[in-house]
Amino acid sequence: MFVARRAVPAGLVVAAAFADASGSATTAFYAFLALVPVAAVIALNSYGELVESPPAPDEDGTHRRLQALLWAVLLAFAVLGAASRAPVLGDGGVPRVGGTVVIACLLVLCVEGIVELAAQTRRKPARRARVSASEG
Repeated sequence: MFVARRAVPAGLVVAAAFADASGSATTAFYAFLALVPVAAVIALNSYGELVESPPAPDEDGTHRRLQALLWAVLLAFAVLGAASRAPVLGDGGVPRVGGTVVIACLLVLCVEGIVELAAQTRRKPARRARVSASEG
């Protein structure tokens, strides 16, 4: 998994949260608007990986399914966040749904990170070939 897969959406959600807190509703709207294609690409990529490469025989594919679902949920929240802010762009206020969506997006990203962390701890470490001092 790539770091940018989580860093870019998390950065956009945090930017939207800071923009909401500072009263810049337009910036928060554009952060959510940028989050929509980013989340869509990541959700489709995660689903594609799930469909194209079946899990190894000793691996449980539950975490991959859960990650694909979480990215799809994040995409839905991103669309909801942008759609709830669009009608009130000129007013400068944050709609109640908009604040709730920011929190929901942060929760989804946290759960996705925990799922990935749990999956990485379950993976067996790759065995390295031992090199003796006489060979090196």
